[in-house]
Amino acid sequence: MINVQNLNMCYPLPKRYIELLLNPFSSKKITALDNISIDIQYGDSVAFLGANGAGKTTLLKLIGGLLYPTKGAILVNGYNTVKHNIKARKSVGFVLNEERSFYWRLTGRQNLAFFGSLDNLSGRNLKNKIDELLDIVKLNEAADNLFAGYSSGMKQKLAIARGLLSDANTLILDEPTRTLDPLFADEIKNILLERIQVNKEKTLLIATHRLDEAESLCNKTCIMKKGHILAFDSTTNLIEKFGSLINCYKKLVDN
Repeated sequence: MINVQNLNMCYPLPKRYIELLLNPFSSKKITALDNISIDIQYGDSVAFLGANGAGKTTLLKLIGGLLYPTKGAILVNGYNTVKHNIKARKSVGFVLNEERSFYWRLTGRQNLAFFGSLDNLSGRNLKNKIDELLDIVKLNEAADNLFAGYSSGMKQKLAIARGLLSDANTLILDEPTRTLDPLFADEIKNILLERIQVNKEKTLLIATHRLDEAESLCNKTCIMKKGHILAFDSTTNLIEKFGSLINCYKKLVDN
């Protein structure tokens, strides 16, 4: 379903003022991803683990078609994310930990209606879809409250609902419980497990620093360091091999 083939991603390093004066045409680059290859099957739930700067978010943005690779190719449902970007992106929904992407003076329902219209939904279809998603993320009672009054957990629930508006079969979540207290974090995990990934109807790609999240949510784990994949296997296999996921992480990342 998702095929990442010999992927490289480089960013230009910003120059200091003196470098612009002395060497205006020279350029230095930083390699965020170095020759990455990975295959993800339909219905997988994959945790991407690694320190800040490991390349997790960059890889997920490339899979979602938000960035173009320097080299290599990514196929999502057979569509190349560069050559057929729009078709590839229709298969992917994003849940970003970014409150500013919502309109604070609109209600939760109005926010979903606005973003749904951008996905070419309208009328009864849009209304039914919003009602369905509000039920899934358990925001029915707060749907008509202003977004500005939402707690962090409620905002994250609405972000999940927004990511599901287009009915994409792949959902990318970038640290979905990062700012949440333990109770709301557990509720988000339960929503993902019991209401969204049930019967493997969605493929989940989750960048996280929480090993407990990887163990409870994901059937596969990808461990990254400095733009390289150190391990990609079933979560069960990694736990059996190393004794625990934290042992696996320490063994691979700290070496």
